[in-house]
Amino acid sequence: MEFADLVLQNGPIITLDNNNRIVRAIAVKNGKIIAAGHKPEVKRLIGPLTEVIDIDGKAVTPGLINTHDHLLEHGLSSEFILDIRYPKAKNIREIQELVGRRVKDSNPGEWIIGHVWDETLLEENRFPNRKDLDSVAPQNPVFIKRVFEMGVANTKALELAGVEDTTSDPEFGKIDKDANGKPTGLLRGRAMNLVLDVIEWSVDQKIEAIKKGCRDFNSVGFTTIIEPGIMQDGIEAYTLCRDKDELNLRVLLQIGFLHDREEIKWAIDNYVVGGDDNLRIIGLKIALDGGVGPRTALFYDGYIDDPQNNGVQMIESDTLKEMVFEGHRNGFQIAIHAIGDKAIDIALEAYQLAQTKSPRPDPRHQLVHCYFPTIKALEKIMEFGIVINTQTPFLYFLGDSFIEALGHEKCKSCMPVKTLKEKNVHVGISHDATVTPPLPNIGLYASVARKTIKGKILGHEESVDKKTALEFYTTSASRHCFMEDKIGSIEIGKYADLAIWNFNPLDSSVEGLKEWKCLMTFVNGIKVYDFEDNV
Repeated sequence: MEFADLVLQNGPIITLDNNNRIVRAIAVKNGKIIAAGHKPEVKRLIGPLTEVIDIDGKAVTPGLINTHDHLLEHGLSSEFILDIRYPKAKNIREIQELVGRRVKDSNPGEWIIGHVWDETLLEENRFPNRKDLDSVAPQNPVFIKRVFEMGVANTKALELAGVEDTTSDPEFGKIDKDANGKPTGLLRGRAMNLVLDVIEWSVDQKIEAIKKGCRDFNSVGFTTIIEPGIMQDGIEAYTLCRDKDELNLRVLLQIGFLHDREEIKWAIDNYVVGGDDNLRIIGLKIALDGGVGPRTALFYDGYIDDPQNNGVQMIESDTLKEMVFEGHRNGFQIAIHAIGDKAIDIALEAYQLAQTKSPRPDPRHQLVHCYFPTIKALEKIMEFGIVINTQTPFLYFLGDSFIEALGHEKCKSCMPVKTLKEKNVHVGISHDATVTPPLPNIGLYASVARKTIKGKILGHEESVDKKTALEFYTTSASRHCFMEDKIGSIEIGKYADLAIWNFNPLDSSVEGLKEWKCLMTFVNGIKVYDFEDNV
């Protein structure tokens, strides 16, 4: 008899298979599940070298799948970038204190980079500016990023980027200026690239960031991630990690952000869909609009505090159609960032045209965010087989800023995940790190409770049950990766990507979901995280 390498027993083990079985034991051999059932039938597979882990009444789920998080950027933030997220910084003074401390530990002229702030959560309820940063960092270039397409640079950073009083706004970007025509330091949209393009990271730094990102994501139960918006240097860093056997997650890459025909051509000329089950290129990432907070998500109607502004379309419709078609006919999954109702409709038109001109079986193009689809758009999403990646954690962390921009009534329909589920659309949940931290406990909670950090409810009508919320991180998410036959559920023949938790989320109260904690994570049956080793 061939004995198992690993046995987990005394569940519950939530398989999420087609029969939704909850079993008591599973066995693993050569990285795959070889048995899932009751303890006696698995016990016979225990040999002298089998590792046996007693779940002791806790809970096991499939390893979680994250359909849209910037792991490399998260790793850089964790390893090298200053964390200024709320509540670490509750006001501008605390941002200044954090920047000032980093300056003291840095050499003159060394970049100080911080992620991320949201003025609606700051006590001053205003944007920081370059003078705020100059006061604590006169000799160091500083750039602090806001959630969604906005950031603030100090004077030194603006100088290095060549931004002067006379510098014109780039296409789809804005350099904010005061009444005297001087830059305030606030850069919107593609104006951020003026600064970002002069910040360089070494290959070694990126490799360390990827390893750090893997550790962080493993520690909360993730075993697979779609990494969106990754370019040549990032792909090279991921490849080096994979070749050194230092990639403790399955990583699916979407190349981007791609802004025009030339960049799409570059991607198609240099890359093809392919790889292995540890690292694979699957798609191309395009950003069509911006975000709700900075009032750049594209709507048919204006924002409540700025009725003449309905957002920003970052790529012309005809150009987008050409870009999508070229990527589509070359076999890529196309992932379009579209938040507002108008942006979603424009993206769907591009998908429809591409499939009409060059039919492909099951291309599974992805709408990223898709917060405010119209009723007609929902029907098209179902008809075209579009998969939806959305961020219910934003309802919790950023929902109050959404209300401020759009009003409470409109926000009740934000991220209509229940409606999408009812239409058999495959939804995946993510955190868009570094916008919000990768915390699946909050993802589950927000999908069920739809409650903001300040306690406001954003449409109970779109709440889902706990099992559905878990499926958004597992079985449903696996289809975004084209790997539903290999990951996402605990079944014989699938990879032994597993997570052990402190309790069964299906038995938890809604508020209790916030206390859900990962204790152990396995990829290919190999332990990549153990809470006890990190206490």
